[in-house]
Amino acid sequence: MNSFSKLTLTILVMLLILNYAKFPNFVFSQNNKINVNPIVNSTWISKRDNLNVTMSLTPQMPIIDQTTKINFEVKKLDNQGFLNNASAKITITDQDGRLYKFENKFFPIINGKVSVDYFFPVEGEHEVILRLYNNSIPFTVSSFNIIIPQLVPKDNNLISNLFGNLFH
Repeated sequence: MNSFSKLTLTILVMLLILNYAKFPNFVFSQNNKINVNPIVNSTWISKRDNLNVTMSLTPQMPIIDQTTKINFEVKKLDNQGFLNNASAKITITDQDGRLYKFENKFFPIINGKVSVDYFFPVEGEHEVILRLYNNSIPFTVSSFNIIIPQLVPKDNNLISNLFGNLFH
């Protein structure tokens, strides 16, 4: 090994050691794609009301301040099809106690389906509450928990990933 290679190797090792001392939990590579379902409980069952309510999100992983469609499907447990001739009110809360009630309006359930568009304003825990009504009279309430992760933008620059934290 010639002296230039030794010097280069020594400098790189020193930079890595300095970077580790400054940021001991530094990750050199990581996959920023999150494969976790944000819905903690996607199904709610009421034997009393003979209902099975499922919730899904589009896109499956919500992005803060972008439209997310929250979809509900309301089926009867005894396989007699979907709930019809009913309506729903939807409320969303976050971990700081804020409420969003969609102007407290009724959404019709058509062929067992109802959905709303929502912008999740912050990451963290959210609760979606679905209240079902028959002729404006409430008859059941279901609750779903969602965890919205904080996404970190991915930096694809190798030099920046390796040595960028040294100079901050």
